[in-house]
Amino acid sequence: MSIDLISTQKPEEPFREGLIKKDIYSKNAKTNDRVKLILETIERRMTKEMVNTKDLTIEHIMPQNLTAEWQDMLGDNHEQIHKTWLHTLGNLTLTADNSGLSNKPFSDKVILFKDSNVSLNKYFSDKNVWNKEEIEKRANYLADLAIEIWSR
Repeated sequence: MSIDLISTQKPEEPFREGLIKKDIYSKNAKTNDRVKLILETIERRMTKEMVNTKDLTIEHIMPQNLTAEWQDMLGDNHEQIHKTWLHTLGNLTLTADNSGLSNKPFSDKVILFKDSNVSLNKYFSDKNVWNKEEIEKRANYLADLAIEIWSR
């Protein structure tokens, strides 16, 4: 005789957990079209003003190639943080200036994000540091918005 345990996990928890911790960005264009759609949908949820997202691309806030300045910001465990959080939702945004942002220091990116018409980028207006904790906080924030959008 088996005993079925009643799950205390909410149905959206696996979705939420995946949005926070899983790599959602890849080198696959089709996958990244889906990532862009997720970010665009969250963007539309955040504002009543429509931003033309056609020319926007996905930007990694913590860049794909770490400079010495980025390594310092991330701390002693920068390699593991980079590997774990690089392609997660919390570290991704939309921008029309992807090549201009590239590997720039976070302080430079924040200046550009403050002038952005993209509501997703207003999140950074009061941020001075971008590290594991901040990426995880933003991932939770975006996951909350995604759950509201795609709740069953």
